[in-house]
Amino acid sequence: MGQQQQQVDTTCGSLLRELQHIWDEVGESDAERDKMLLQLEQECLEVYRRKVDQASHARARLHQALADAEAELANLFSVLGDRPTQWEKRTGTLKEQVAAVAPQLEELRAKKEERARQFVEVKTQIQKIIGEISGTPVTDTASLNTVDADLTLRRLDEYHAQLQTLQKEKNDRLLQVLEYVNVVHELCAVLGMDFFKTITEVDPSLDDSTGGQLKSINNETLERLAKSIHLLQDEKKQRIQKASTK
Repeated sequence: MGQQQQQVDTTCGSLLRELQHIWDEVGESDAERDKMLLQLEQECLEVYRRKVDQASHARARLHQALADAEAELANLFSVLGDRPTQWEKRTGTLKEQVAAVAPQLEELRAKKEERARQFVEVKTQIQKIIGEISGTPVTDTASLNTVDADLTLRRLDEYHAQLQTLQKEKNDRLLQVLEYVNVVHELCAVLGMDFFKTITEVDPSLDDSTGGQLKSINNETLERLAKSIHLLQDEKKQRIQKASTK
């Protein structure tokens, strides 16, 4: 930088000597020369001032960018529940510090996106099973895509535990439905009644001949199956009583 400054000084000196030579030739007065030199000095100062202001603003933007990056890092660590690596005082120029933090930011952003996808996936499965159990399918999917403020592995494990509990309840209900359907089938066979007609009156999804439709497992279906079994058992008892009185 010293050599460059020396070149600038040499150039400025050469120009000033040329200007003085012109003034000598023209015959400018000392007062006029002083006036023009003062004006030249003020113009130079104004150029320097603008450059200093521009450099100052650029430095402020870099300070802000670094502060924003550090704040985002802290937030990502908090949301993901990760332990930040040992914080070290960053060294180097502002541009070097901003460049150094960028790769870690990109890595954590990608990790957050992937973690959020996992949350949406497990919550979607949870809501689907809740809908099957309640008999009211979930139609509001917007809430499922809302990014949780807590994306820690601990919270994800809690969702997976809830999903496992619901899956077990779903399986238990399905087994209960199948057990009831088998009882209905046996009673219809004994009574000579149309099994498919009987079962579809309870719920059309219980008819296996309709294809791969999911069987209804909600409380209403279980209650209606139990009621149907009760009616068929009563019919069986009445027929046995009639047969025994003949």
